[in-house]
Amino acid sequence: MIPDPEKVRVWDARAPAYDRLCRRWEIFSQLSNHLIDLLPASLQGPVLDIGAGAGLTSKILLARYPYCQAILIEPSEAMLDIARANLAGRPAKFLAMGLDRAAEHDLHAVAALASASMQFLDLEPAFATLARIIAPGGYVAFNLWWHHWEETAKRAMEGWRDVAESVCREAQLPLHVLPSRTPIPKTRIELTNASRRHGFELLSEHRDEYPTPIGFGVDFQAMEPNWPVKGCAPEVREALLTRIHELAQGKLEPLVSTRFLLQRTTEGR
Repeated sequence: MIPDPEKVRVWDARAPAYDRLCRRWEIFSQLSNHLIDLLPASLQGPVLDIGAGAGLTSKILLARYPYCQAILIEPSEAMLDIARANLAGRPAKFLAMGLDRAAEHDLHAVAALASASMQFLDLEPAFATLARIIAPGGYVAFNLWWHHWEETAKRAMEGWRDVAESVCREAQLPLHVLPSRTPIPKTRIELTNASRRHGFELLSEHRDEYPTPIGFGVDFQAMEPNWPVKGCAPEVREALLTRIHELAQGKLEPLVSTRFLLQRTTEGR
């Protein structure tokens, strides 16, 4: 549950590009809105935004729930700086840290949200920490994208690869394959055991499928400055990306995400 310093450095570097990605592609606001849909309409009080990024989920929450306050937890200081600007004047608190340091701040909340961050947390210590923050009757809601949940992990979302390879062949340049590790998806038994042990009951679960432009995947890859071709001149890179987006235009693929709503009911088992 302690943030990986290397991942934090990566997201520090990506922060402006990630903010642009969230603004350009509606998939992020769709995921956040549907997650917030799970919360009761009468919700009031502080809400924890875990892995808050550039503050999109908190911004939507505060627009829909005028009697809530957002507590943004985000290990990337660069991300949090953008979130501060995006939420200027809103009732929000910003903490540059991971969930592992929550005890230092004596946090208390009526709910916790994690739109795109639960995959980074070990569920056992995460729910142990949330049990100290969320009072009985409070809620935890989170998304797991397709490759981070065992029941959808075989679904692929790599339409960007074919168009990028095609454009690089046209230009007679090698596509730079970014280093990646196959994520270990969360399992049903892992979620059930960790949540029940710390007094959380699963109230609802929804599998959502969003038709998503392949251009989203292109822009996600392009947050890495050495993609699609490593070391090329900026004008060459821009031309390649423009051509990739041209070929991707009008093409869609399904982004699958599962959202969960749990309620804190007891002191745990």
